[in-house]
Amino acid sequence: MSFEYPLHEAMNLYVKGRISREDALRQKRTAREILRRMKNQPGLILADEVGMGKTFVALAVGMSVNLADKRRRPVVVMVPPSLKEKWPRDFNLFQERCIDKSYKQDIRLGFANRAVEFLKFLDDPLERRKSIIFLTHGAMSRGLADGWVKLALIQRSLYRRKNTEELKRSLYRFLG
Repeated sequence: MSFEYPLHEAMNLYVKGRISREDALRQKRTAREILRRMKNQPGLILADEVGMGKTFVALAVGMSVNLADKRRRPVVVMVPPSLKEKWPRDFNLFQERCIDKSYKQDIRLGFANRAVEFLKFLDDPLERRKSIIFLTHGAMSRGLADGWVKLALIQRSLYRRKNTEELKRSLYRFLG
């Protein structure tokens, strides 16, 4: 099942003194193109030179998907450990300067450094559910010693997947 999400009307990537009107237009075109491509592919890699606005493009895409999703599922943004403080700071600036104020109360940020933190965010009820979850690369294996958490990760990764009978038989043989 594929969905097409438009760039949400709440996005204005122009930030006086930081992002020029020309750069904001380029970033919006890029975000629209990413959203268009996501209809037919599960993801893509956004790569460009330093300072070209990848962070704001990615946040515009993530927030557009989140705000348009009727089920209000969180968008997960994978960040390298070296940028785990930078991305939330950039998100706060993005939220303050690039999102229409009428949508700000609907936006909640979460940050997970470990698998258990991430799983807890996914279990949150709608009134506490995060809009964006920044998940540090390696978080799903870092400090993963609890057998029940491992089992929950396996269960969640197989949820609603088809043709998993053979895989499940193998798991049953090896899970203690």
